[in-house]
Amino acid sequence: MTAAARTAAVALLVAGVGACHHFDPRAYPEPLDLMRASLHELRAGRYDKAQSGFQALTFNVSSHDTLYPVARFYLAESYFGQEDYVTAAREFRRVSDESPTFRLAPDALLRAGDAYAAQWPNTALDPSNGQTALATYQELQSRFPDSPAARVAGVRIRALNERFAVKELENALFYFQRGAYDSAILYFKDLIATYPSSSLVPETYVYLVRSYQAIGWKDELGAFCDQLRAYYAPFYRQRADVRELCGDRAAGR
Repeated sequence: MTAAARTAAVALLVAGVGACHHFDPRAYPEPLDLMRASLHELRAGRYDKAQSGFQALTFNVSSHDTLYPVARFYLAESYFGQEDYVTAAREFRRVSDESPTFRLAPDALLRAGDAYAAQWPNTALDPSNGQTALATYQELQSRFPDSPAARVAGVRIRALNERFAVKELENALFYFQRGAYDSAILYFKDLIATYPSSSLVPETYVYLVRSYQAIGWKDELGAFCDQLRAYYAPFYRQRADVRELCGDRAAGR
């Protein structure tokens, strides 16, 4: 094979590889065909191409067409896949608000909550987006209480509340570790009152006991030790250091 022939062959191969991933919405004049092709791109993880297809659909079909809210929903999914969570949240909300009777309206509200939650990746950051996610999940449970999406939202809410409890504990420990026990106690108590089902509650009681011990408030120390014994007995029995802190040196008391 001559050098020129090899060059031509390589060019054809490269062109062929590129063609495998080429996607042009204009190649699908029928809306249903464009929907199928765009979904294929979405499922293949080619979110930018999927976005172009769903965006074209929203321009090409009437807002009264049954394909329109479907296209908007998956357009939002394509933004989510590209980690453009701000736009995804806006588009998902648009689906749920503009098409409340659409079968995917509950899922759109769930995914809007997911998009807000994704904008709060760790508890060190401002929790505003996490709070918006929580409010969105709660709205979903209120508007569509019998939907499968509402049940999923319940799981998401519990996970978010655990993260809020972590942030509250981090705030409390900031003061605790600096000897500002009065401020730490306020945060510890708020965590217990606001997130009573959090896995952090038993350990928070321990920090409360240590705080009251540090400032010499024996009555309060005893009261919280009593609550630990009464409500978190397995935890209490397993922690020799906590039993000793509460004055129960006999194992298993």
